[in-house]
Amino acid sequence: MSTMLAQMNSEELRSEIIHTWEVGQDVYLELSLFGIDISITKAVIFLWIGAAITFLIMFVGSRMLKNRPGAYQVIVEELYGFGRNSLGGLMGEEGKKWFPYTLTLFIFILVLNLIGLVPNSFPVTSSISFTLVLALLTFVLAQYQGIRSNGVGTYVAAFVPPNMPAKPIMVPFMFVIEWISELSKPLTLAMRLYANILAGHLLIFIFLSFILYAGGTNTAIGLAMPFLSVPMGLALYGFEVFVAVLQAYIFAILTQIYIELSMYKAEH
Repeated sequence: MSTMLAQMNSEELRSEIIHTWEVGQDVYLELSLFGIDISITKAVIFLWIGAAITFLIMFVGSRMLKNRPGAYQVIVEELYGFGRNSLGGLMGEEGKKWFPYTLTLFIFILVLNLIGLVPNSFPVTSSISFTLVLALLTFVLAQYQGIRSNGVGTYVAAFVPPNMPAKPIMVPFMFVIEWISELSKPLTLAMRLYANILAGHLLIFIFLSFILYAGGTNTAIGLAMPFLSVPMGLALYGFEVFVAVLQAYIFAILTQIYIELSMYKAEH
């Protein structure tokens, strides 16, 4: 096997590395709804697994409370305290009502990120379509809360600073600029999570592939490559665990901030 990979050119080796993401699209059950493909793929299976684990943590855990908490209850309580203290109410007490959603979002993304690090699994958050759906949901909820808290007229008017000179020119210009900025929020949310998870997995695969690529040669570099690539691969793997937590937190905290900014837009 190592000899075969050693004879591959760079394009063939790249295809072997990218094959992991192609496997995620393997169809287990073909389904369609009104001409739309909703087939069950490997990515969908791991998405359901992540949702089930999140449900167990959030729903089941909250209904198994005891006077003498075990390890499971302690984890659930610590997660709840983290969400209440670090996610909800960043700009005002009114924003705390959204922390159950953002906490659930944090746990859901974190679970999917960690599942993606398990061998032979699939990193669901390395799919731009999935992260974009989550980001668009954040955008819709932010607009809903902004209109609900301020009213349609006040919320729309808040996109233009008051007392602007040359209003016939500047008001439409600033309105367009502000809405472009608003529309860019879900795009940056989706791209940040997608790019970080995808890049981390690719780096791990690339470093580990050096063993196979150079292991079949008798050169000094080929013999030394396993001693260099394995520690680097393990170090990157450990770093990816940190990235998994960090990216889940960033997505959740920015979701909370965007919702609260819309909630208090007229005031700011």
